[in-house]
Amino acid sequence: MSRKKNNYATRQVILLIALILISAAAIGLLIMMIGNSTRGTQKNPAVPTQAPTGTQTANTNEPGSSQEAFNTENATETPTAEPTKAPTQYNAVAAADPSKASSLGFTTEILAGGNVVDKYTSEDHIEFLHDSEYSQGEGVLSFRGSCFRRNPFYGTAKVDSGKLRTLWNHETYSLGKGEGGNYSSVWTGSGWTGQALTVRWDDDTKAAMNLYDSAKAKEGLIEVIYPTMDGNIYFYDIETGEPTRDKLVMGVPFKGSGSVDPRGWPILYVGQGDHYSSEGKASKIYIISLIDCKVLATVGAKPDSFALRTWHAYDSAAVVDANTDTLFYPGENGILYRVKLNTQYDKVAGTLSMNPSAPVKTRYQSTRTKAGNYWLGYEASAVAWREYLYLCDNAGFMQCVDANTMETVWVQDIWDDTNATPCLEEDPENKTAYLYVGNTLDNKADASGKGDVAFFKIDACTGNIVWEKDYTITTTSKVTGGFQGSALLGEGEIDGLVITTYCSTGTSYEGIVVAYDTKTGDEVWTFKVAGYTWCSPVALYDENGKAYIIVCNCIGDIYVLDGHGQQLDKINVESNIEASPVAFDNYIVIGTRVKGIFGLKIY
Repeated sequence: MSRKKNNYATRQVILLIALILISAAAIGLLIMMIGNSTRGTQKNPAVPTQAPTGTQTANTNEPGSSQEAFNTENATETPTAEPTKAPTQYNAVAAADPSKASSLGFTTEILAGGNVVDKYTSEDHIEFLHDSEYSQGEGVLSFRGSCFRRNPFYGTAKVDSGKLRTLWNHETYSLGKGEGGNYSSVWTGSGWTGQALTVRWDDDTKAAMNLYDSAKAKEGLIEVIYPTMDGNIYFYDIETGEPTRDKLVMGVPFKGSGSVDPRGWPILYVGQGDHYSSEGKASKIYIISLIDCKVLATVGAKPDSFALRTWHAYDSAAVVDANTDTLFYPGENGILYRVKLNTQYDKVAGTLSMNPSAPVKTRYQSTRTKAGNYWLGYEASAVAWREYLYLCDNAGFMQCVDANTMETVWVQDIWDDTNATPCLEEDPENKTAYLYVGNTLDNKADASGKGDVAFFKIDACTGNIVWEKDYTITTTSKVTGGFQGSALLGEGEIDGLVITTYCSTGTSYEGIVVAYDTKTGDEVWTFKVAGYTWCSPVALYDENGKAYIIVCNCIGDIYVLDGHGQQLDKINVESNIEASPVAFDNYIVIGTRVKGIFGLKIY
């Protein structure tokens, strides 16, 4: 019996010890949970809360505390992060030959605050993003795709054979000319440069806009926005060609290309291409809300007393600095406009307003423009890189302008009227960038209409000509020869090539597509087309980087070339194509002079 009592006592002791151990463990667990909770909520602003790369989890408590030792013991390893790549430090931008401007008689003046000033400095610092970051919306939001003007293509093409199919076609109309009444009495359809825009709006933005219900309901809708020379702005579904909203009747022609705000905001910038004496039809830049299709503001209306040229039109496309809400727009009156927009946009509420400040303006002149031999004015769109704008003009100059001071940093003589917009290639290895552009034969033609043009590669930092390719061509009173289209900078399988078109007009109206080696300027391949080519080429790329190049001409041919310049397909739409095509995934939109707007698909 005593043995049973002893066993019972032993069991009681064991049970008591177990209870003590369990209680101790519970208390320890509670302390740990409190400690973890404290570490998850308390943040010492003097100590980083994110673990340094390649170390244990950082202690978030004061150094020397008892908790610090506890944290160190319980720290966990974190994966080693990829090192952050330091941004490229590019060369300073300065004139390689400071005497060139004076030798050309090139001078500029700046108007700020209503007065001509010796110097101007922006309150906001302008610095343009890389071309892949410039357009923050989905689609082709500006002429040639971005502020580098390299290629108006967005997305990925899924192509088997490279054949084209017409999906839809919409009629466009005509509009009587104003002061620009040479050659004919009407503007028709889509002309040079005349590129459409493509946007895949997000659902919140679609909900706020005056789209048709069917367009609002369509998931992934890609809207085509097309200002044309017949005085209308058209809106279509890129896949079906169905109108997405009512056309906007403006009653003035748009020769150039519009721009959607690069922030993806529902704002359209577009310039008028002719001047009329009717009230309200003086040439100007329109800023239009794409929420309700009403004009938010206008800029640069004729007459402008600061202009040295009376002709007043806007064939170029806008550049907008997103960070500072600043618009830059070159005009054919020889003025570069800089405008603080003061935009108020509430995406959730669907409200949009704008109250632009008075523009800052820069004008220029030179010995050749003063003599009346060459026109002033910009028809080409500006390229934007870092703090700089690059412009080509009717007098055969390329200018580099500091966007923060509006002063010309360097000027280069590129011979003759230059309508084509340059494209820009960055070269991080050599800490610079390059501009590719060709001129037309206008002022330098002889009595028979013959003369020389050139395609240039120019250093964006110094203004030096790296290489040039010269051609003797013919021009006529109605068809300007040379380089009217903007160059395509290759990617993927055509990386290292710059591809452009020029026309040798004359009696043959022959057009040529040429691919140059970007480093040497050597011709890699050429492709002849039957009619002159004013429009710019576009390249579509598949997921492997294979290129499909679209080229058009004056007799309505639309070619598909591979990356080696071999023809894959050709269709004809029976109308002059001067406007430049735009592409999104497999879809292509092209405007013509008399047969309207075509929606195509490549297979």
